[in-house]
Amino acid sequence: MADEIDFLFQSDSQGIFQYSDIEAIQQKLENWISTPRGSFWGMPDFGHTLRQFLHDPPTDTLASVIEAELADTLETDIPEVTIRWLRVEPSQEFDGYRLKIGWATDSVTGETALVVSQE
Repeated sequence: MADEIDFLFQSDSQGIFQYSDIEAIQQKLENWISTPRGSFWGMPDFGHTLRQFLHDPPTDTLASVIEAELADTLETDIPEVTIRWLRVEPSQEFDGYRLKIGWATDSVTGETALVVSQE
């Protein structure tokens, strides 16, 4: 798998941070969940479609709908990652959801935890 640069362009004196293997997939997933569909220049179909849920209060029912929505779009946008499982849970701490993804590539498997906040 090719190296992935830090999606926030964090750097030090050596340049922009680069990641490989599990950390590279983590960067891809964090970039994707931080990018609403239509906001990535040159790739209008890339990104999540969660804006439609922005003003709805977090519930278990809506979490199930979001899981299905993410499953439909995530593998299309990042085809090198196979989603093994996906769990969305409403957060009691903030207005949003906790997203957990079990994934695999040809060479590595892993789990990623992300926060989807409506704030």
